[in-house]
Amino acid sequence: MPGDSSPSPTWQRTELANGVRVLSEPVPGARSLSVGVWVGRGSRDEPEEQAGLCHLLEHLIFKGTAEHDARSLSVAFDAVGGEMNAYTAKERTAYYSRVPAGAEEIGIDLLLEAVTQAALREEDLAGEREIILEELAGAEDDPADWADTKLYEVLFAGHPLGREVIGSAASVGAITRQDVVRCVGEGHHGSNVVVTASGVIDHGRLVDAVSRWLGSLPRGDSPRRLAPGGSGLGRVHVRRRTEQTQLALGWRCGGLHSADRHALTVLEHVLGDGPASRLFNEVRELRSLAYSVGSALSLYSDVGTLLVATAVAPERATQTLRVIEGEVARLAEGGITAAELAAAQGYVVGSTLLGLEEASTCMARLAYLELNYGGVTPIETYLEHIRAVSLQDVQRVAAAVLSVAPALATVGPRSVR
Repeated sequence: MPGDSSPSPTWQRTELANGVRVLSEPVPGARSLSVGVWVGRGSRDEPEEQAGLCHLLEHLIFKGTAEHDARSLSVAFDAVGGEMNAYTAKERTAYYSRVPAGAEEIGIDLLLEAVTQAALREEDLAGEREIILEELAGAEDDPADWADTKLYEVLFAGHPLGREVIGSAASVGAITRQDVVRCVGEGHHGSNVVVTASGVIDHGRLVDAVSRWLGSLPRGDSPRRLAPGGSGLGRVHVRRRTEQTQLALGWRCGGLHSADRHALTVLEHVLGDGPASRLFNEVRELRSLAYSVGSALSLYSDVGTLLVATAVAPERATQTLRVIEGEVARLAEGGITAAELAAAQGYVVGSTLLGLEEASTCMARLAYLELNYGGVTPIETYLEHIRAVSLQDVQRVAAAVLSVAPALATVGPRSVR
């Protein structure tokens, strides 16, 4: 969604001298304030031997500062009915809060204090390392999570994108406090940090707070990333004593800056996004093979992924795989119909507009655009791109992406052929 990044009447943007960008957007009728600190560094930016470093830092951020320990932070947000949370992804780490209107001191200042003044104590590192090891164990016990992990290992073999965001037991166990401090220095700098807020917000108040807490950061440089090579093809099976077999299929596609990203959005919705999709109709409604089946589109700075996942009885796994492959082949060969195009466009436009009634969604949209494209465009610009997608666009993208054999990961009692 790149384009003219000059502010519209609905949002304001200020860039500090050190490069930190501050954006805010009031939401009419809102009674809350959502704030986020977004760092353009994620798991793909870590050394292999320190996989999970950004995620470990995310955990440590909320263990407290010199002024407020972890309990104090939790009590402060709980006392106003708010929340403070975070997540780590492959290309970014986000720290965010949501509080009722009037609780700016907690929603803004306490969040910024936690992110910039984290104590990073040795004893906290030891404790959070154990918690993450439990998180890893939980992921391995979840067939859907494990299939997704193994699928990415096939799609991006030997590349950081193929690694699990939370790392491995070995890599997490080897991370030291010095590594964490170095991660802060390499990621938390002016050109790599965006602060956004939506809801009941005063832009000047936000800029003052960001200047106070983040104004002294060095400007720094954005991460340098190597695009993935290889074919992204292959199959892997993990044998588990489970009641169902988990199937995960994946294709590489264009990324955040691809001219085809809007056509990909339409294609993904028709393929498997929701109860009106082809896969839901074919796999569940017509054949009763699975309770649920769905697709997901993820876009990164230089590549994207289109994934399909379902879980079925082991004796039906091969049949289900053939049904999915058949539907995918029909899309690759014939594209979609005019009725499917109109319905998909209507869904994307409508769901986007409905989502923007939430302050937290508006806050995240500002950050997504600023981090990935260097500026915010009016929502109507994005919707116009979706409405402009043609049958020929979807046909071309479907043929390019889905005519290639998918990567496949399966988890269950026996392999799928």
